[in-house]
Amino acid sequence: MYTQKDLLLQSAARLYTLGVDLEGARETLRQLVSMQMPYDSPQMIAALQNFEELEMQWKELERQHLGLKTQ
Repeated sequence: MYTQKDLLLQSAARLYTLGVDLEGARETLRQLVSMQMPYDSPQMIAALQNFEELEMQWKELERQHLGLKTQ
């Protein structure tokens, strides 16, 4: 059985990994904007959807992590 400390460390590791993925998605958006890609292009829409999905996952995981910290 996992201890509270184990769960907190696992949560922190997942947050870090997800944060790296989120920053990669953000950078992809920056590159598309700098290439003056139209906002309604399939590439821009897909990149934005990917970023928003990762951001939602990040926020939920962060909420759970902070909940573990306060216990």
